[in-house]
Amino acid sequence: MDSEEQTLRFYLSLFSFFFIIIYFIYLFNYKSIELNKNFIYINKDESISNIANKITKNENFINKNLFTLIIYISNNFISPINYGKFLFQDKASILHIVKVISSKSNYDYKLTFVEGWEEYQLNEYLLSYYTKIDKISYNNLISNTYIINSSNSFKDLQKFLLKKKNDFFIKYQNNELVKKYGIENILIISSLVEKEANNNEDKSLIASVIFNRLNINMKLQIDATVIYSITEGLYKINRKLTYDDLKIKHPSNTYVNNGLPPNMISYVGNQTIKIVLENIKSDYLFYFYNIIEKKHIFSKNFKDHRYKLNEYRQEIK
Repeated sequence: MDSEEQTLRFYLSLFSFFFIIIYFIYLFNYKSIELNKNFIYINKDESISNIANKITKNENFINKNLFTLIIYISNNFISPINYGKFLFQDKASILHIVKVISSKSNYDYKLTFVEGWEEYQLNEYLLSYYTKIDKISYNNLISNTYIINSSNSFKDLQKFLLKKKNDFFIKYQNNELVKKYGIENILIISSLVEKEANNNEDKSLIASVIFNRLNINMKLQIDATVIYSITEGLYKINRKLTYDDLKIKHPSNTYVNNGLPPNMISYVGNQTIKIVLENIKSDYLFYFYNIIEKKHIFSKNFKDHRYKLNEYRQEIK
């Protein structure tokens, strides 16, 4: 091979090298990729090739492979790719895309947990945000609206909710009822109130009935505990309770067992817990729900309770 040919090959190789570098810089900084959606969702431990395919679905073979290489270099030598939901405009440069997915997610979820929800309802709701979930115990979540970053894993969510619950009770550590019953029992009482009451006034009076009955060792006889004894929070019961239901032998059935059930029967909101801890006093020991007046009717003794109940039953015949 003569020197002229060697020189020509050298310059061609040099030209090719600079061309690739220039194209690489153009692709990295200025080439806009048209995204199918205005967001990209990256799963935890998802492969680089899958991530690249999501982003470069409409690109040619060369661009796809170059982009895969860019993500690989960025992930291994510059900044690891994060996971979660990432928002973009319809078009974005590769530089911008790599920068965004290598940072904390720029998308936050607003999660609203409803007071009185049971386990099956919470699970249905969470599965619309997470592909895989574990059980969140009733006593590890206070129902409220929370802002959660989409880069947070389900375990991160569990830790966050537990911390929120613990932080809430720090303010009430010297509360008279907390000292007497303990946090777990206050949560159990609050869950009974949550399932039975319709409004804040109801909550105050029903809580007072529960405390009054506990103080004289009287069975609570709360219908919501019977429902829980049947479903254990895993499904909705689509019928009215029967007399036989009241006799079900289950630890949570307060028609059969004295005292509080061993566990909560629903998720509770902070407002309900606050009302319970206010410890509103009353002389009431009985109540029932009047569907005509759409409110609970309270009585101080069984004689009055039976009279009001019979009167109500005559009205609805």
